[in-house]
Amino acid sequence: MRPRIPVNGYEKATAHKLPVKLHTGYYAGEGYMPLGRLLHNAGSATDLCRAAPQTRFVFMHICYPYYEELIAAAKQYANAYVDMCWSWIINPVAAKDFLKKYLVTAPANKILTFGGDYIPVEPVLGHATIARQGIALALAELVDEGWLSTVDALALTDPIMHANARRLFNLAEKSRVLANVRWT
Repeated sequence: MRPRIPVNGYEKATAHKLPVKLHTGYYAGEGYMPLGRLLHNAGSATDLCRAAPQTRFVFMHICYPYYEELIAAAKQYANAYVDMCWSWIINPVAAKDFLKKYLVTAPANKILTFGGDYIPVEPVLGHATIARQGIALALAELVDEGWLSTVDALALTDPIMHANARRLFNLAEKSRVLANVRWT
C-alpha cells in the first residue's frame, strides 16, 4: 500500500513537525481596511484547529481589532497558539490589554509576545522597546490587581518572551542539527 501523500499545506507542515503560521487581524495598506473580512478570522482559526487537531497553528497579529475571540480559540484548542507580532506597533494599549486578558484566560505556554513580519529590519528596535514596556505593564497590572504574585509574574517573563518560541519552533533540535553540518 502506498503511503498517503499530504494534500494540504498544513499536513505537510505537520509531517515535518513545523507549526503553520497564519495572518489574522490588521491589514497593512493605505486607504484599505476590509473589517468585514477581519471579523471572521477567529472563527476560521477555530475551524482549522478542529479540522487538523495534530497541526500546531500560530495565529499572528492577535486578530486585532477582534482579539478577544482569538483568546477564546487559544483557550479551547490545544493546537492554537498566538503570536503578538506587530500588535505592539498597531495599538500598544490594545496589545497590553490583550496580553493581560490572555494570561488570565488561556495557557501561558501558547503565547509569543514579540515578533514582526515586516521586510525592513530598522523598525525592530523601536518595536521591541514598545513591546517590552507593554509586557512589563501588563504583568505589573496583573500583580497590582491581584491576579498574579510578583514571583509568578517574574516567572512568566522568560517563557512568554523566549522559551515558548524556542519550544514551539523546536530550536534546540535545529541548533543540534546545524552544529553537525559541515560548512565547507
